[in-house]
Amino acid sequence: MKMQIADYEVRPGVVPSGRKTFVRIIPRGKHARFDDRIHDQPKGSPFRFDPEIFEPDETAEYRIYFLPMQQTMEPAPLTVCDSVLVRPDRDGSLAFEYAFSGEQEYRLVITDPQKDGKELLRLSVFSLFPDLYGRRVYRGDLHVHSYFSDGREEPMIVAANYRKQGFDFMALTDHNKMYPSKLLLEACQNIPSDLTLFTGEEVHVPYPAYIHAINFGGASSVNEFYEEHRAECDGEIARMAQDLKAPDGLDPLQLAQRIWVAQQIKKTGGMSILVHPHWISNAYNMPDDVTDYLFEHEIYDAFELLGGQSVHENNMQTAFYHDQRARGRRIPIVGSSDSHGTEPPVYFTWSSTLVFASDKSFERLTGAIKDLYSVAVEKYPNEEYRVHGPYRYVKYARYLLESYFPRYDELCWEQGRLMKEYACGDKEALDMLRLLSGRAEKFAASFFGG
Repeated sequence: MKMQIADYEVRPGVVPSGRKTFVRIIPRGKHARFDDRIHDQPKGSPFRFDPEIFEPDETAEYRIYFLPMQQTMEPAPLTVCDSVLVRPDRDGSLAFEYAFSGEQEYRLVITDPQKDGKELLRLSVFSLFPDLYGRRVYRGDLHVHSYFSDGREEPMIVAANYRKQGFDFMALTDHNKMYPSKLLLEACQNIPSDLTLFTGEEVHVPYPAYIHAINFGGASSVNEFYEEHRAECDGEIARMAQDLKAPDGLDPLQLAQRIWVAQQIKKTGGMSILVHPHWISNAYNMPDDVTDYLFEHEIYDAFELLGGQSVHENNMQTAFYHDQRARGRRIPIVGSSDSHGTEPPVYFTWSSTLVFASDKSFERLTGAIKDLYSVAVEKYPNEEYRVHGPYRYVKYARYLLESYFPRYDELCWEQGRLMKEYACGDKEALDMLRLLSGRAEKFAASFFGG
């Protein structure tokens, strides 16, 4: 965590564009107070106790410059920016009002006029246009496995470890089955947790085609429906293939199978997600011309932009996505880990989705994804974040990853740890979870101006 985030809170961290907003810079610890006298003591000299050094410095004042990151200032000096002169409040914080313009990050450059304008600190806020202001950010994973298929741990442990990493929502999507995700929802029904869980499954029908798709949030299983009505379903797919006007060179049956899967997912009320076309199992999981057709006709609700199990596969998918966007295709995206274990991690946290939505309900999250209010994030061990999606949201997401999530994740970690302790038999952890309930939400509300 950066020193600035560890030592200070800017509240709110997100502001409406063009509207005057009251902002407060809050120190975290006495050492960060803006009216502190101890920092002015001579360094390296013997310390002589003086009770006055613990009294607030009533002469302190600071000039805060508002540096818009989207407006090139070089070689102009900082003094061309708007600024405000402020004195610390009784709690050692700084407060001001200002109307930030445009949709961009603003650096709050804090200087000391009593020291020839010396720059002391840079913090940030982000100014948003009306359609994005008022939406929260929610981190999720829509493609996760447990030991009910080829993952490592039981569902409850998986969920707990996701919360420890700052996830707001997830769906267990074991191969060929939905019931593990329903068991997880039942197990967590009375646990005070801010992790929102959804039903899910990875669909692999019809056989023997090697089809992968995600049913996120559906009320019933497509896999089970196919098993129970196999002859009927195969007949329906065959008739669809006959009526399909497939481009030259494309197998109508292969297209019909994938279209049928997407339609069945939607019939269950779920969001259909096209997953990892460039996953390598001997060859790529899906021919490019098939993926192109599915994008062109918007067969699936969303595309798992990140979900391959290697940098190579995700690189291929992101390149394909950018080509498709250049052709005018409208493609809602998610990033999912396809996690097969959380301890030790097997793809766990490598990819995730950030959704900008008004709440975490299924309708709001999926609606936001379909309306393109989401980005896909990848982060491999010992590497920096990479964010993919429309430039507008990438810009905003990177600010949140630096200024919001480090503190938010700290609050989630303890909740996730206690969830795991409870899953492992510690009943007292439930009481601690009740005490922690709502703390992360309170932090988020203050950051986003709620």
